[in-house]
Amino acid sequence: MRPVRVGLVGAGIWARAFHAPLLARGPETRLAGVWTRRPEAGLALAEEFGVPYCAGYRDLLDRCEAVAFAVPPDVQAELAAEAARAGRALLLDKPLALDLTAAEELARTADAHGVVTQLVMTNRYRPAVREFLAQARDFPVMGARASQLTGEFLAGPFLDHAWRVRRGVLYNTGPHGLDLLDAAVGPIKEIRPAGDRHGFLALTCLHEGGAISQLLLCGKVPGVGKRTVYELYGPRGELVLDFSRISNDSEQTRAALREEFAAAVRSGRSHAIDVHRGVHLQRLLDQVWRDL
Repeated sequence: MRPVRVGLVGAGIWARAFHAPLLARGPETRLAGVWTRRPEAGLALAEEFGVPYCAGYRDLLDRCEAVAFAVPPDVQAELAAEAARAGRALLLDKPLALDLTAAEELARTADAHGVVTQLVMTNRYRPAVREFLAQARDFPVMGARASQLTGEFLAGPFLDHAWRVRRGVLYNTGPHGLDLLDAAVGPIKEIRPAGDRHGFLALTCLHEGGAISQLLLCGKVPGVGKRTVYELYGPRGELVLDFSRISNDSEQTRAALREEFAAAVRSGRSHAIDVHRGVHLQRLLDQVWRDL
């Protein structure tokens, strides 16, 4: 398969550590260039990977057939819509935007121009997570419990991102939790939040089919590292996914994401985890944000 030429928007920590190495590794994709509103950072990243730095966004679009985004959600929504209007496939980060209206508008624009979309929900490309979801399909669920606890909002790179500080753990790790519960238990139709969106947050989710789940989120728990656990309960007992028991699968995860994006672009059909999945998650985030 001819490699997909992907332009990268952004030069921050995730662009450097995740997106650029993922796309440059190939062979299914080729990093075609970098553009960012911070020329110094963009030049450094482009030089590191031996690709052109584009002085303007339009220059990047002219060099590529797909665009990957590693920028704040509100910036992504604006720039991704422009890329869609130019006919470029979109590799989008979560959340799609900072408000539901912008997310829905992005989806409409992508549909109107018939472009392929895929969402970088990294957990969904992990072998252990895929095995868990496959088992969950045949596991009748009465209720579920999940926790995503970290200390990342006490110290570390998240504090350098204004949008993460402003929206807190709900918009940072919340999409992962809501996505996996929705996929494992059934579509979430209602959420009842309690707690502090900048502190400890509990989300009780009502799923189609009658199951109930609860997601605990907090980014200010010192000493726990990343504690991420999903537990499903039903007539057959329990089904558990504990991320602390998953071996390092970074290479397999990145390879799956890259291969599936390239296949989607070449087929002309969006990935199952596409912009519309992102809009669904955005609606859930929006409901919680408004209720709190």
